[in-house]
Amino acid sequence: MENKKIKCSNKDDAEIDAIIFCGACRIYMCNKCEKHHSKLFSTHQVYNLEGQKNEIFTGYCKEPNHLNKLEYFCKDHNTLCCISCISKMVKNGVGLHKDCNICFIEDIIEEKKEKINSNIEYLEEISEVLKDNFGNLNKLSQTITSKKEDLKLNIQKLFTKIRNELNNREDELLLEADKQFDNLYNDKTFEQYKNIQNKIKQSLEKSKNIKFNKDNLVSYINECINIENNIKNINQVNEDFKKCQSDNGDNIKVVYDDKLNSIFENIKLLGKILVFHKDNNLDSVILNNDLNSKELIYNWIKEKINKDLIKFEKIFTMTKNGSSCKDFHNYCDNKGPTLTLVKTTKKKIFGGFTPLNWENKPGFYKYDKNNETFIFSINLMKKYNLINKEKGAIYCNSKNGPNFGGRDFCIDENMRKGDSYANKNSNFLSDNNLELIDEKGDSKKFDVEEFEVFKVIY
Repeated sequence: MENKKIKCSNKDDAEIDAIIFCGACRIYMCNKCEKHHSKLFSTHQVYNLEGQKNEIFTGYCKEPNHLNKLEYFCKDHNTLCCISCISKMVKNGVGLHKDCNICFIEDIIEEKKEKINSNIEYLEEISEVLKDNFGNLNKLSQTITSKKEDLKLNIQKLFTKIRNELNNREDELLLEADKQFDNLYNDKTFEQYKNIQNKIKQSLEKSKNIKFNKDNLVSYINECINIENNIKNINQVNEDFKKCQSDNGDNIKVVYDDKLNSIFENIKLLGKILVFHKDNNLDSVILNNDLNSKELIYNWIKEKINKDLIKFEKIFTMTKNGSSCKDFHNYCDNKGPTLTLVKTTKKKIFGGFTPLNWENKPGFYKYDKNNETFIFSINLMKKYNLINKEKGAIYCNSKNGPNFGGRDFCIDENMRKGDSYANKNSNFLSDNNLELIDEKGDSKKFDVEEFEVFKVIY
């Protein structure tokens, strides 16, 4: 029987834990009662209960209000009993074992001797097993720790590489900024313009002082050329200044292409810690040996339905079981939760999970009150949740295969050729579900190369 915390036998202190048991008085005492008892009965044998991890054995019944010696054994509960425990009268905890198989303690001695010998043998054997297991557990712990550190190191290496690439690109753009602005204005231009007044003054004085001399024509012509070159230089410096004034750098900007926003979004999605489940039996022709995608789908479903273990049972393959809607409904209707996988002729892989039954009936929506239905893209590694439970999760129709949401994607009557499509009017959390089947989000229709349905068991 379950051990109970023993309370003081004094009715006034019945809610206080006992710390002492007196064998002579056959009572349990709290701290307050024990002080009086030790003064009155200093020669009584007492058992200290306080601070014991397990309650000590006193030889008396621990049931409240019994306080009798333990003289009997209950075979049904494998416990010692007192006379009150086996009483036929039931009241205030008395008679708890009245209908049990009871014997005297003396009658169980031989059986317990045999049992303890077999228990010793078992404990010796299990001790060796536990010793080996502890060694294996220690090795396993070291292996797991090593793999964890390797995984973290790989993550750090990847992000260090990304940061290095970003830093290199930053340096390239900073150098390009220097180059472009230096083309407009630099220290040389400033110095040239600062000295332009001196050049003008010198050229003016020379021009006034040049005297035509028939005896020295060469000198005269040389002075004229120098003045003309000075004027040309002055004009060039002035033109540079005008250009610098008119072109003050407003037309120089950092231009990023359309991929910038997607880069920011992809950084948020970059990397995912996958736990590879040994029970993941997703035997997909479409995914083949793509373990990462299998684990991604496994974890997406597991998180949605909040279950620790799920299994997959393939119930339909288009190239094996048929390519008509009738074939789909024959194999997949009323199977409970299902996973759908689609591969297009353009090698786009996507699908959806729903806990709802597919049915072969005239068109009608089914609603997922728990919001567990979702669609996904393997190429983009993205999951799209149902916007809210008021939106149709799936659409059942005898003329369709699986149809998720407001035709977010639909396998139509002719599964193989051209009639299957996705829709921009999404019931799932996505700006444009056409990205499931086309990178640019332009195409609405797709041809099916393969199509699988799995029953999801949990």
